[in-house]
Amino acid sequence: MSATPSTNVEIREWYLAEVAKIPEMNKQWKKDGLSLAERAKRAWKFRHDKRREARAFMSNEAEVRMLRERDIGKYGSASGPSFEFLLKRLKEEGLSENQSFEAIIKNSYRTNAGINRTLGF
Repeated sequence: MSATPSTNVEIREWYLAEVAKIPEMNKQWKKDGLSLAERAKRAWKFRHDKRREARAFMSNEAEVRMLRERDIGKYGSASGPSFEFLLKRLKEEGLSENQSFEAIIKNSYRTNAGINRTLGF
């Protein structure tokens, strides 16, 4: 892959490699003594930032617009789910606060299987 990914496949490959770093980062954050809440916020932010970077790599504005519209419909925001949105939704599903934080961490490195399959991953 080139230094800056340009095709959708290269961008997805880069994105998958980036979010795959989260479990190891979480282990280090644990060793560093960070609270569960702080680790969840960091995992969410890392993925959120990588998501924004991936979209910035995309050259087809129509595809970016489609993703933003999807996110508005699904999360109420063009930039995807906020940390607060995720926490509220998980609590509404019956998880405790700590279970919600754990779920946010775990979900931060899981990606959309349908998109992965479409792009051959």
